[in-house]
Amino acid sequence: MSAERAAPTGRQPVFRMFNMVLFAVCAIMLLSQFMLTASIGPTSIFWTVVIIILFFIPYGLITSELGAAYPDDGGIYSWVQRAFGRKWGTRVSWWYWVNVALWVPSVYVIFASTVTAIFFPDTTPSLWVQILVALVLIWINYWVNSRTLEVGSWVANVGAGITMVITVILAVVAIVYGVHSGSATQWTADTMLPGKDAFPAVALALPIIIYNFLGFELMSSASGEMRNPKRDVPRTILVAGILIGVFYLIATVAMQIIAPAEDISLTSGLIDVLRTGLGSSVTATIVLTILGIGALYCFFAVLIPWTIGANLAAKEASQRGDLPKAFGITHPTRQTPTGAALMTALVGTAITLIYGVLSWLTQGSIDTVFWNLFYLSSAIFLVPYIVLMLVFLKLRKVDPNASRPYKVPGPSWWIHALAWVPLVMLVCSVIFFILNPFQFDWSWTAPVLIGFVVAIVIGEILVVKAPQWIGQWGRTAEETDKSLSTAK
Repeated sequence: MSAERAAPTGRQPVFRMFNMVLFAVCAIMLLSQFMLTASIGPTSIFWTVVIIILFFIPYGLITSELGAAYPDDGGIYSWVQRAFGRKWGTRVSWWYWVNVALWVPSVYVIFASTVTAIFFPDTTPSLWVQILVALVLIWINYWVNSRTLEVGSWVANVGAGITMVITVILAVVAIVYGVHSGSATQWTADTMLPGKDAFPAVALALPIIIYNFLGFELMSSASGEMRNPKRDVPRTILVAGILIGVFYLIATVAMQIIAPAEDISLTSGLIDVLRTGLGSSVTATIVLTILGIGALYCFFAVLIPWTIGANLAAKEASQRGDLPKAFGITHPTRQTPTGAALMTALVGTAITLIYGVLSWLTQGSIDTVFWNLFYLSSAIFLVPYIVLMLVFLKLRKVDPNASRPYKVPGPSWWIHALAWVPLVMLVCSVIFFILNPFQFDWSWTAPVLIGFVVAIVIGEILVVKAPQWIGQWGRTAEETDKSLSTAK
């Protein structure tokens, strides 16, 4: 994972490619994203394939090289600081951590809606009951983050296995349903390929599908624990990438066979689709309940690698003087990032209550809470990856002699294209998450835009204050920078 980047002297690397593939699948392939992607409609298949080619493959190659060359504690934060210095390290460490802290509540909102869909399908529970469920899960997540990293590892691996099983069952259910009842979606060239509405379609699809494929830097940063990173990093990226891409496509098609895109709920859509496909028999109800419980576990498990990775990066940034000291506190015996984990739980609790009150005052639903939280966290989430593409080019230029167990092959123009094409797509995605010009609704845009601006402003305040935090850990700026330059 993103802890213990380089194996200590005298200890053999222990991560096998199998473990890293499972980690990547759990971190990147999200059941919650099945509903979002399927809601785009049949053109989601076309856009998924295009984005795999233009974004996912270049992104995978870039993170493979950076993770193999710089297996530092802190991952993306350390890479940015190497390339652009302390101020940008502070910005990125803040963006990277705060987006996870904001994303945690949105996933647990889906958890609460799934509980309702499984056990109370004919009722509409109170918004505040579902908010309460999300708050309880936020603090359970904190508890897991405070345990040993081995606990987080097996939680994530089990989640990956369950996610793949649910996807396969969903595909089988869709095939049987399609044979007996026909497809709820027309699969023709006119429906699957973008037509006159191509621009509105890409504004909707681009940010969501790119979001689906981000997260490999968490896995590739563990290359220092691999026996042969030059071989295993690109192979892991390839295998995990194929699995994730195929499973996303399968799930998207399967859900749209059973239900048209406009009928797929963004919070309880997976359970609703499975219920329609399985039917209402006693056996179907039992199977649905089992799958639903598995989905609930996956909604919880997927946050473990992300929160562990973000909290470890925040801990490392704090101990280098780039975030407040509270983020750098670790457990006295387990050495887990308890300070950052506590901050994640506190921010998640506050933001859930704030958006819950706003939704209640405007007579919104739990879907409104989810959308606001998801769009806000996603817009912030993509910003560090924009910087990451520039980091790749900068380190190639300023550190050409670094040992790169895996190096992206190709001439200079090709290397620049691999970075700049995804960068442009990321910039467009951030804009579309905040402001979709083809589906503009100020009641949706305002909370996301305000939250985004507040997050950026807080980051700049941290940049100004960061110099005074270095001495809190008993070291100077020069010593901190030296430790970064020698950490490999």
